[in-house]
Amino acid sequence: MQHAYNPVDWHEWGEEAFALAERENKPMLISIGYSACHWCHVMAHESFEDLETADLMNKYFVCIKIDREELPDVDQIYMDACQLVNGSGGWPLNAFTLPDKRPIHAMTYAPKAQWQEILNSIHNLWLSKESAAYEYAEKLSHGIKNLSLPLIIKSARNESEKLSPLVFESFKAQFDGVYGGSKRAPKFPLPSNWQFLLKYGKVYNENEAKEMALFTLKQMALGGIYDEVAGGFSRYSVDQKWFAPHFEKMLYDNAQLISVFAYAFALSENPFYKKIALDCLHFCKKEWKTAEGIYQSSLDADSEGVEGLFYTYTFEELKEILGDNYTVFCTYFQCSETGNWEHGRNILYPIKSLEEAAIDFDIEESVFKETIENNLAQLYYYRSARIAPGLDDKCISAWNNLQLKALADAALYLNSSELLEEAIELESSIDKAFYTDGNLKRISKNGVAKIDGFLEDYATNIEGLLSLYKVSLDEKYLLKAKALTERCIHLFYREEKRYFAFTQTDSLIAEKFDINDDVISSGNSIMAHNLFTLSWYFDRADWRLISVEMLRGVSELLQKSGPWYSHWAALSLRAENPCIQHILSCENSALKGPNHNEIKTDPNMVFGYVGTNTKIPLFRGKEYKGENFVYRCEDKTCGLPSNF
Repeated sequence: MQHAYNPVDWHEWGEEAFALAERENKPMLISIGYSACHWCHVMAHESFEDLETADLMNKYFVCIKIDREELPDVDQIYMDACQLVNGSGGWPLNAFTLPDKRPIHAMTYAPKAQWQEILNSIHNLWLSKESAAYEYAEKLSHGIKNLSLPLIIKSARNESEKLSPLVFESFKAQFDGVYGGSKRAPKFPLPSNWQFLLKYGKVYNENEAKEMALFTLKQMALGGIYDEVAGGFSRYSVDQKWFAPHFEKMLYDNAQLISVFAYAFALSENPFYKKIALDCLHFCKKEWKTAEGIYQSSLDADSEGVEGLFYTYTFEELKEILGDNYTVFCTYFQCSETGNWEHGRNILYPIKSLEEAAIDFDIEESVFKETIENNLAQLYYYRSARIAPGLDDKCISAWNNLQLKALADAALYLNSSELLEEAIELESSIDKAFYTDGNLKRISKNGVAKIDGFLEDYATNIEGLLSLYKVSLDEKYLLKAKALTERCIHLFYREEKRYFAFTQTDSLIAEKFDINDDVISSGNSIMAHNLFTLSWYFDRADWRLISVEMLRGVSELLQKSGPWYSHWAALSLRAENPCIQHILSCENSALKGPNHNEIKTDPNMVFGYVGTNTKIPLFRGKEYKGENFVYRCEDKTCGLPSNF
């Protein structure tokens, strides 16, 4: 929709465009981006809005424009091509293909002059050496198919050896002890990394793991990547200090970070982490929640054509807005007359936490906090009058499921009945918005659901339901998760490969198997967790076997590159330790909630509630019969129940 008025004759991805390319014997140019992508906007302005460039594109190619968030399967195929050609990838992603969709060449951003050269070069290749183009396509397609195969390695590792300690050692080797995170720039939040370290620290009583994660979360929240004025994290920082963000804000980042910060609070009982979780929840609700009760996707990095303009301030602006308070404020947030960032502008970058800074300023903590919070409220009011960054108002199933998990996790770890109600409402809204005739869809916009759901949509929906069960203890969410798992296995599981395919049907160059845990954990690792959890509730040894076999298949990858498989590492942490079942049998629903932090925060704990009736095999024989009991079992062996 952002490209609707380009002079380029863009087509939608589909049979009509493919038939046109075949009929006119033209290669296709497939341009892939997303709404909040800064360099996508730059290339659009420089090239796609330029009449001369658009004329070349229209004359020589059938041009297709794709939103990668709507069609991640297509994006994955051509991103593989880009990686094979260039050794790296990114967006905008531009792939030149045969009419049959096989890629000839793929690349990311190029300035207008270079882009025109490439257009002419590909056109000349097609005219003079069409056979060479087909040869390139054959080689690239072969490479993509090889990349797409599940990387199942028969490991020589001793099966009794625990994997998660090896992954922890990998984290230690890469850890940035000064700024948190890994020793690299740019820095992405990567929530599953810190979730793994927190859980590892909990299970093995390893304080160093917990402190690495807690320190990283604190540094992120005190970095420019975090919006001090309104809450919410930007997608990444361009530097090692978490200082200068790439200012786009994504629902998937913030949802996952809410879960991590809420868990960090439950482990540490430090109110700093609770505040960040609540502020992010407030930000997501205010900026993205729709009238239908589901959440939109993202906010752009740019406003008025300038990256970060909405979120940054000149020194003169700060003096004018804050009056006499500007000196302390600017010292605390490291703002200067010349600006601490580009073009004389300032990013708010606290020197340390409010509590720590109050001591340095020799101001009573409560007074200092109130002053800074009032100043931030003034900036919020001032900034509200600015032209806001662009909003991507489409709603994505998987990202809404991550937000469901965020609300459920926050309700559990922050002991909030209000957040539990919000989670229950969101689950109901997801059901209405994304399901059509029982089929899960990827996108919902303006009341219309479209595009069949991918593996990550199903996997995260099941994951969200399991998180909601943990805090609500309502059996219907377990039963719903079970039914959805059965459908997911039917649609995506490839028994001969022992993994789940990304798409329901094999309609592209290669069938993709998503295994790497990136900013969002892979669909396969999420499903492996889901199967492992559900196997205990429903006595499904076959599901547990699938889960463990999937984990075994990536064990060598875990040993070599643990931090890039951190959600798998979290599964290893569960699989290599006994599973504890903690089951409450009582009549009074007020007694149901698992309020004890030791139970809530243990990743190897499966807990539940049973009243007088149950449809869950794990709970049978433990129904309420007049006395309140707690049953504690290890794996499948239960001790005698005790009163509570």
